[in-house]
Amino acid sequence: MLFDQQNKPIQGDITHTLVLWDAGTEVHQEPGAGPDQAPRQKALNTGSAENSVVRPVRDQFTYPKTLDVLRVTITPAQSAKKISQK
Repeated sequence: MLFDQQNKPIQGDITHTLVLWDAGTEVHQEPGAGPDQAPRQKALNTGSAENSVVRPVRDQFTYPKTLDVLRVTITPAQSAKKISQK
């Protein structure tokens, strides 16, 4: 969501709103250690197909808190009209 309820651009730190998603393409493997993950996989599409839907991650593995690995801040750009008036 890039706009608030008043249809104004949001701004500031939005890290707390982020969620890790599962693409549903291959069976889950331990993050960073599975044999079908780069750089260990022997070729593209070598993992067992999961044939699922895209959804928030809910598996048996442990992941770091979002705030521990990244931060996302949105700063709205000035409109072209405001820039040309300066």
